[in-house]
Amino acid sequence: MAHTIAASVSFHLTEKPFVLCHDYGTERTPILAIQDQHASLTLYARDCLAPAEQLTFARELLAAATAYAAAVEKYAASLT
Repeated sequence: MAHTIAASVSFHLTEKPFVLCHDYGTERTPILAIQDQHASLTLYARDCLAPAEQLTFARELLAAATAYAAAVEKYAASLT
């Protein structure tokens, strides 16, 4: 029998959000860290995930973050 774990996370930014990529070169997979006043999130791939799959996910994450930045810029411009 297969087991599935599902999760949903909301991360509401406050005044001082912080984003950092921990780059370990060729030693291990990188870690993306998002921190705020009362919460933190780390994102990394387990060793069982093939490097090609990690790269595909990283590119999808980049595309989504780029779209998010464009949407925030549009929203911010509408307030001025």
